[in-house]
Amino acid sequence: FLLRSLSLPGDALLTKLLPHIGTSSSRSQWYTLSKTPLWKTRHPELYSLDNRQFRKLQQQFLQANLNTLRNTPNNSTLLCLCRPTISIDLILWLPMSFVESSRCVRWRLGWLPNGYSTYCPTHPSQRLTRPRAIICLQMHRRLQMPETIDDPLSFLLSQLPTKKPVSSRSVSTWHIRWPSICLILHELDQLQHNKLIIFTPPNPGQRLLDWRPPFLTPPI
Repeated sequence: FLLRSLSLPGDALLTKLLPHIGTSSSRSQWYTLSKTPLWKTRHPELYSLDNRQFRKLQQQFLQANLNTLRNTPNNSTLLCLCRPTISIDLILWLPMSFVESSRCVRWRLGWLPNGYSTYCPTHPSQRLTRPRAIICLQMHRRLQMPETIDDPLSFLLSQLPTKKPVSSRSVSTWHIRWPSICLILHELDQLQHNKLIIFTPPNPGQRLLDWRPPFLTPPI
């Protein structure tokens, strides 16, 4: 909006109003936008940029801001568990059922488990928090991840592909890990609602597996 307003013809109404709306006394939306960090830090460069260059500069600015937030001491734990790049979380567009997508999002947001409404089934005196769930549901073993990774489930969710793979070799481990992820989240959801885990959902994660190239077992 600011860039377009500065490139309008001299006889345009907005151009005529710029001397007024560019002042703090006007309390205008133009003045408010001109005080955003991106505009203030890059102001001399912005006049000569086209839309494509501006979007690239904006992406760089947002990425630098995200890196700063992630590297700040005592920052959000949930922010550190998300992808380190500015992008739409793949959970929102990869093929999976509504229930599977909902559980992945709730795990991301710290709502599954929420850490206060239910107790650990193997340690009834302790609430079912995320660290406790990782231990009691044996996530490291079931997901085939080393113990040095504190949160193997979040780590794997951040490793989901950014585009459809073309080689079966790159998806071999996901044919084991993705159903395990869906099954673990199913168990957590049942425990979160104080339900006994009495059944296993059929073909967990099948939509994502069908979207990927088939994994071919090499001949013996």
